[in-house]
Amino acid sequence: MEGKAVSKRKLYNLLAKLKTSPGDYLTLYVKPSSFPNFISELSLEPKYRICGDEIKESVNTKGVIQEAERYKTGAAIFWQEIGNRYIVLPPLPIRENKVFLAKLDTSLLHETLERKYTIGVILVTWGSYALGIFHGDNLIESKVGTGYIHKEHKKGGRSQKRFARRTEEQKKDFLRKVSNRIEERFKNHALDYIFFGGNRLISKPLLTECRYLELESNKISARILNIRYANKETLDHSLDEITKSLVFTYWRRTKIYTLANTILAGDQITKLLSNP
Repeated sequence: MEGKAVSKRKLYNLLAKLKTSPGDYLTLYVKPSSFPNFISELSLEPKYRICGDEIKESVNTKGVIQEAERYKTGAAIFWQEIGNRYIVLPPLPIRENKVFLAKLDTSLLHETLERKYTIGVILVTWGSYALGIFHGDNLIESKVGTGYIHKEHKKGGRSQKRFARRTEEQKKDFLRKVSNRIEERFKNHALDYIFFGGNRLISKPLLTECRYLELESNKISARILNIRYANKETLDHSLDEITKSLVFTYWRRTKIYTLANTILAGDQITKLLSNP
């Protein structure tokens, strides 16, 4: 089972659609430090035991566990015995564990999505960087720059070793430059979270180089943004990537009438998530 990355708007549309669906729900919220143990250890009254067992099985599948580890934001779960069944990994952390019986309750997920965060963004590739700070939906500060790094020398021999040493020095200089810019731009803001994007292999040496990031390491998201370039254009659109949630959809196939209803619901939700 693979999750589908959806924008904030598409997730709002899905939640609104769920509210129109008849029938009881089991709603669970799990904060990152409790996932999936809180669910695995959950004891429910007999009426909800079947749903509870299904949820326990679903959250412990390889796909969900891997993505939950990548996001580290916990989960919101909306589950019907017959009908809608979703596990949502939100873009930013769920703050508490909660269980709602016989009720669809989207309030905690809405609260997580709607809170005004101050987010630092660091997009870096070898030779270019783009730094930004978002408050809510607004980019309130940015800095874009470059640094020369010589391309790999392929002739071999002493020349190759000499160019390799030069390239390593250029990379170190570039990391120092980016580190200084991060310090200058970020130090005067109380950031809630920091996101990396670009070349994921740069994040570790940059963390080692940058004193500011070392001190604020608890605010760095475990999720690396899937952004290829480090420039003003990608920085402007990076919040769209940051605010995407991962949605896992499940349908029941044990009875023919349930299967028919599920296929219909699945088609409707697929269309809903596919609409711009």
